[in-house]
Amino acid sequence: MNILNVGYLSTNYYAIDIKGGKLLVDCGWPGTLPQFSAELKRKSVTLQDIKYILVTHFHPDHAGMTQELKKLGVKHILVDVQVDFVSAMTEFFKTKNYPYVPITTNDSIHLQLSESRKFLAGIGLQGEIIHTPSHSDDSVTLILDEGYAFTGDLHPPFMILEDAVSTASWDKINSHKITRIFPGHGK
Repeated sequence: MNILNVGYLSTNYYAIDIKGGKLLVDCGWPGTLPQFSAELKRKSVTLQDIKYILVTHFHPDHAGMTQELKKLGVKHILVDVQVDFVSAMTEFFKTKNYPYVPITTNDSIHLQLSESRKFLAGIGLQGEIIHTPSHSDDSVTLILDEGYAFTGDLHPPFMILEDAVSTASWDKINSHKITRIFPGHGK
């Protein structure tokens, strides 16, 4: 399986091979499309290769470019546990000086967690998406059956290590016999 880290500005974004293109796990700050495009080019990937985006949680460094990518034809997978958090990110940017484009959800792919395995199989991945709150209540983790987990910010220093919610989220992840973690920041 080909997994490329196409991140920049201290945040990791992963491009994963699927049928006919790539699934992008997370995307950058609003207005950083030129930096993202340059990083893709360095890794021999084009924007047209990106077919889907899955956001691990709706914070600016992980979801800020979602609508910009949607306008370029990328399909946004919106997981049921995340729906209510999209508007909170829009509210956050109302007081900030960023070129944020509010995310529309009517044209997103609305996905129930219970249907994630079937959906992923349809695009050529074996795995599932699980709800892993801790860093934020909308956090999800992409689990691939090969033993890979894409955790977003579910790692120190972005979460409290000793609380029950974090422990439960990591227990869910580890129940899948994970051999490699792909974090949102760091190595």
